[in-house]
Amino acid sequence: MDNTVIVIDDHDIVRLGLETLIADSPHLRLLGSAASLRDGLALIERHQPALVITDMGTGDSSGLATVRAVLAAQGPRATLVLSMQDEMLYGEPVMALGASGYLMKERASAEIVPAALAALKGELWMSPRLNARLLSRTLKRHRPDVADAGESSLTPREREVLDLVHQGQATKEIANALGLSARTVDIHRANIKRKLGLRSAAAVIASGTRRT
Repeated sequence: MDNTVIVIDDHDIVRLGLETLIADSPHLRLLGSAASLRDGLALIERHQPALVITDMGTGDSSGLATVRAVLAAQGPRATLVLSMQDEMLYGEPVMALGASGYLMKERASAEIVPAALAALKGELWMSPRLNARLLSRTLKRHRPDVADAGESSLTPREREVLDLVHQGQATKEIANALGLSARTVDIHRANIKRKLGLRSAAAVIASGTRRT
């Protein structure tokens, strides 16, 4: 598996931290880093890395414009977006553009390596909260027939869980709200996916967001 990585971030401390985490991983190979979108695009063109990890804002670009530019340069290869911006505001549009994942900077030190490895395997990476929000929106937007037919077979407890999923709540939040264990909530969510005809949350998100 090609494990080459390029980092784009205009914050020196963040960029150096990412470089260190990637360099310390035996499963990733850092090709270089850039502090601006312009330099980052030049690195992408020169090295064609398997994965780019980019901030949403650089000194010469910001927001979704940065993401679009990196995705255009990367083509079918993986792109992870790292940001300080609220994932509930920006995560959905970033994933809809075709990014491999959205990661808050506050969680980067713990999650950047597993997120990178997931992206390199063609998987999507996002928090459970964002995952639930995208699953909910995808069900309503792209599978209304299946959702309507399947919901009639849900138990009352499964309906409660589904309602909270629709509100964007993660497994632990649902467990606390309903007085259940996280394991029990996971079982209910698995039953919901089966009854609604979904193979996995990731599969639904991947098919739905990329057609938006």
